[in-house]
Parts: sequence; C-alpha cells; structure tokens
Amino acid sequence: MSVVDTLLSPLRSIAAAETSPTSVCSVWSVGVAIVIAFAWIAWRRRRRGRRVRMALLFRAVFSRRVLLHRSTRADLAYAFLTLTLLGTLIGSAVISTAWVAGGAAAALAAVFGEARPRPASLSGDAARTLAVFLAYDLGFFVDHTLKHRFPALWELHKTHHSAEALTPLVNFRVHPLDSLILANTLALFIGVGGGIAAYAFGRNATSFSLFDVNVLMLAYIYLTAQLQHSQIWIPFTGFAGRLFMSPAHHQLHHSADPAHFNCNMGASLAVWDWIFGSLRLPSSRSPRLTYGVSGFDHDPHGVAGLLIEPAVKFALSVIPLRLVAAAGSARGRRLA
Repeated sequence: MSVVDTLLSPLRSIAAAETSPTSVCSVWSVGVAIVIAFAWIAWRRRRRGRRVRMALLFRAVFSRRVLLHRSTRADLAYAFLTLTLLGTLIGSAVISTAWVAGGAAAALAAVFGEARPRPASLSGDAARTLAVFLAYDLGFFVDHTLKHRFPALWELHKTHHSAEALTPLVNFRVHPLDSLILANTLALFIGVGGGIAAYAFGRNATSFSLFDVNVLMLAYIYLTAQLQHSQIWIPFTGFAGRLFMSPAHHQLHHSADPAHFNCNMGASLAVWDWIFGSLRLPSSRSPRLTYGVSGFDHDPHGVAGLLIEPAVKFALSVIPLRLVAAAGSARGRRLA
C-alpha cells in the first residue's frame, strides 16, 4: 500500500459509512431525520396558530448551542475514531449470526424432530421478517437493561450517557467494549430468532430486505434512530407510546434527572419496557431536559474519561478482589 493510500484509507472508511444507505448515521438517514424535524416543528407551530418561518425552523433544528457544545465536538472526534479504526476491530470479534442460527435450528430439530419442509411463501417471509426484527429489539433491550443494572457494565455504558448535548453523533459515543458486548448480544439473539424462524417457517423463508437489511430495522434507522439522539421533542403518547419508542422516550432515557434514570431501555419498541415495568411515557410538551451523567474521575469529553477510565473501572469491577490482593502480595514478596 502506498503512502497516499495509507493516508486516504481513513477517509474512505468515513465516506463509505456516510454514503451507505444502511449506516446508522448516513447522510441519507440524517437527511430524512432533518426533514421529519422540520415538518414536525412546522406542524406544531401551525397547530398553535403561530407563523411558520424558515429562519426559525433552522434555528430550532440546527441549534448553535447544541452544535457548538463541547460535548458535540467530543462526539465528532469519537465518530472519526469509530469509523476509521474501531469498527474493523469490533467486527472481527463478533460471533457469527449464521452459526448461531444453524445451531438453534439443529437444537430444535433434535428436540422436536425435523421440521416439515415448507415451500417459500409471502406469509413465511413476512413471519421471518417480523421474528428477526423482534429478536433484534429484544436483544437490544436485554443488553441495555443489563448495562444499567450491573455496575461493571455501567462503567462502560456511562460513556454513552456522558453526552451533554444530543445529536445523531451520540450514536458513535459508545465505548468499544460496550459496542463489542452489544454486537455479540445482538448476534446471539438474532441468530436464535433466525434459527427459530427457519425451523417454524421453513429454511426457504427469507426476510424482506432492502440493501441487505431487514426492512423493519431499516425503517427504524430512518424514522426514529437519528431523532432519538436529538433535542427535537417528538413524543408518542397513549397506546402508541406503549408500543413504539419515540425520540422523546429516548431523550427521557438520557435525562440527567434521577426521576428518569433506568427508563425506556428499548430501541424501536416500547413494549418490552411496558412488559417489564421500565416504561416512562413522555409528555406531549417538552420538559426542557438536561443531559449528562456524573461519576467520572476525568473529563468525560476527553480521551481519559471516554476511553481509558471506563475500561480500567470495568476491569477492576470484574476481576475478583482476591486476585488483585494476591497479585499485590506476590509483587511485595518479589520486591523484598
């Protein structure tokens, strides 16, 4: 590889992520989110009988206070690091979804007998599409809940909650070890869901997909994923708010108010939170939330706070204290 290729390689990674229609933070999904935000604010103002001016809409969507916030600058640096380096490292350490699916289908066949062969059908494809999507969303909910309940996992996950201003860049503000755990959890759940679907609906059943991504997951990426990490208050209330995770649901989840801690753990569906008691419905009007989290010994927007401190505290939390004590004792004997 030439020097020029080496220098351009990180830029190619960023360009690929930003132009891919399935990327979590592509220009396409962010563009759709911006259009939704403009339309929502305009509709709310018109409904209240107020004038709709383009300059006002721009100030509301592209808030200088948010875009120039120190937290947002840290997110930009974190996004660059993730897109150029960490994505490849994490991807190489994720278990195979296909391998898990094959194992799950084989286990079901061993317990219940071989499934009756079924021809491909629209109903089978639709059922598999929904099953895999539900498996993804449940996997996210379980992973997210555990990271809020177990102190060792929280040490990693609180990097994400350290953001004091919400923009789509916060999608990248995730510690690499946190991302690795999530990726493997999702691979496990999606694999099991795919294996169950293959056994129940036939191996010929395939998920409806667009750009090789489940269409329901793609709808989530485009309709709410970007706006969940924004400060545009778009709430789902009533029964809809018990089924689907609106942007406002997730903004409550990021709130610095202790009354909102450990709520709304789901990704696109609120039904898991509803079932397990962690759902908090957003109000129709914005409560003017503040964001961020305490508990950092270092600057939460610097390298030490975002990358090093969480990994050290996680390691100290999972290593048994007796091993630490034994290591210290052995070191003392060597020095003597």
